[in-house]
Amino acid sequence: MITENNELLDYLSKFYGISIDELTQKYTMSQLEDAYNEIEHKTKYQKHLDNKKEFPTEYVIKEFSPL
Repeated sequence: MITENNELLDYLSKFYGISIDELTQKYTMSQLEDAYNEIEHKTKYQKHLDNKKEFPTEYVIKEFSPL
């Protein structure tokens, strides 16, 4: 868990261009995890658009439905 948190903090500090200390002062780990998940989903979606592939409806429901 510690390694995962460190990797998450390192990735997001580079992504946002601020230090890890600034990240942890401004945001909770839960907020940072949510931000990472959103970035990951948007990246996957952009790759989909770039490849012009269709996702099956089942995949979209599984990936993006909050229920």
